[in-house]
Amino acid sequence: MSFHTWPRAALVVLALGGLTRCTSSGGPGLAACSGAVTMTPASGLAPTFTWTPNCLADQVAVEENIAPSAGGPQPRWIIQSRTTGQGTSSPLTYGDVPARMQEVLSAAPLVAGHQYRVSVSGGTTVVGTRVFTP
Repeated sequence: MSFHTWPRAALVVLALGGLTRCTSSGGPGLAACSGAVTMTPASGLAPTFTWTPNCLADQVAVEENIAPSAGGPQPRWIIQSRTTGQGTSSPLTYGDVPARMQEVLSAAPLVAGHQYRVSVSGGTTVVGTRVFTP
């Protein structure tokens, strides 16, 4: 590469990198979850969770609904943001840990026909929850 074409190549690489960041679903324009969100879990043993409006969740938790006489709800998967307010955006697949998140509790296999609850939090406040059965 000649000395004169190098600056052009560098500009193209920088422009493409910036464009990729701007089109990311977790990009700089997406706000942290602060108000109520509507949860929609997909069915299956590895469901994908979506929430609207799309925002950055600080924690996503899945628990199995178990009767109080049998010990009550049991956590099955918990992830939380590495930095408050900069978590993950929708959609999210059960067991996948986005780069901005860390796993607090590893995903346990879900059981078909059992009832689970998924919750999304912004900061320390639950902003959306939904019961689902895979």
